[in-house]
Amino acid sequence: MKIHYLGTAAAERVPGIFCNCRICRYAREHGGKDLRTQTQTLIDEGDLLIDFPGDSYFHLREHQLNFNEIEHLLITHWHSDHLYAEDLAFRMSSYANDLDKKLTVYGNATVHRFFDRAFELEKMIEPERIEFQELAPFEKYQIGEYQVHTLPAVHGQKNGDCFIYVIERGEKRLFYTQDTGFPTNEVLDYLEANQLKLDAISLDCTGQNMTYVGGIHMNLGENLRLIQALSERGLCDEKTTYVLSHFSHNGGLTHQEMKELADEYQMLTAYDGMKIEI
Repeated sequence: MKIHYLGTAAAERVPGIFCNCRICRYAREHGGKDLRTQTQTLIDEGDLLIDFPGDSYFHLREHQLNFNEIEHLLITHWHSDHLYAEDLAFRMSSYANDLDKKLTVYGNATVHRFFDRAFELEKMIEPERIEFQELAPFEKYQIGEYQVHTLPAVHGQKNGDCFIYVIERGEKRLFYTQDTGFPTNEVLDYLEANQLKLDAISLDCTGQNMTYVGGIHMNLGENLRLIQALSERGLCDEKTTYVLSHFSHNGGLTHQEMKELADEYQMLTAYDGMKIEI
């Protein structure tokens, strides 16, 4: 399984769109891996796209992508840095020509409402071009060549309006945790009951070295605690790849500072454009 991190920031990006903190000043001055766009991830170079933020068009240009070739779009939740559905409406015939594939968008009931709202505003929907498939929590779905397990995140306004996912293909299994606080025991019990041994975990590290207010994101310490909890249940081990992502400038660390901390624990620090294979 190939994982391509198109964007690796929290909502306001790095540098923050209206911020002048040390991290944002450093990113403006030095560029490179310290420049972060809103989180979006491509699996197997186009078989599955995770999330569709407002930065999707930039990602298309920056990474020479063709979104017309993608048939499966998996949405974690309704926040605009993960779903900017108004741009999906540009797939309609008034805007896009010569399409030969249909895009199916997958997400929970709250995501479905935000999706529908965008198309209602445009007063059009063409199911032959794009359609929505609603997902329930604690279920397994076949999405293209993948088996996707839907798990409630500790995020959003109420339990169940945001998801994290386990994504399986062949012998490989990815646990994708953007965005969530520390997962509930119910989620951990589900993983254990279904014997979902993990080859890679993409960890929410929004807080980096700080505790995120409200417990709706994790930091490095909570990432390590989660790995320990999963290890105790036999769900990960020394062969598992651990990737930190979804960084906020409010975490107070540059890319290099974060990397130096992560390297101590043999964890990868994601950056925009990073590719790994598991």
